[in-house]
Amino acid sequence: IKSDYDFIFNDDGRGEAADLVCLKDVDDATIKLALVHCKGAHGGHVSQDIRNFYTVCGQAQKSITAKHAGLPTLYHDLKRRHDIWARKGKTRFLKGDMKQLSYFKEKARRAKLEFEMLLVQPGASVATITDDALRLIATTELYVFKTTEAKFRVILSP
Repeated sequence: IKSDYDFIFNDDGRGEAADLVCLKDVDDATIKLALVHCKGAHGGHVSQDIRNFYTVCGQAQKSITAKHAGLPTLYHDLKRRHDIWARKGKTRFLKGDMKQLSYFKEKARRAKLEFEMLLVQPGASVATITDDALRLIATTELYVFKTTEAKFRVILSP
């Protein structure tokens, strides 16, 4: 993910838009916003447990509000959460800084916003995923696409 985006923000915690908020300067008229939701495995190991998807799919569905609110609103939310960490001498910036976040906020006034949603669930395996889990993911993908026209990716263990 790091090489795919110009800006990556650790937004994990209460009130998050996503675990990671990623931005890319695509061209003069386009910004890509990606919300990445990550969850650990129930029981701490790869399994066919559908609970590995309930939380991450729910978070993905809830987070569409960040896209609908727009980048200026997301900017203020991220800045507020970063400022809380900064008072403790910590940062939420994994790639980029406040100056770059401000750049994207200003560019959003004139640029088109492409939206992408990523679900990361290492507790499930591509080789052994169940039909029930696939249906849950597909339902989430359809909802996210119909409400935001987002591209959708799922990253699992091999």
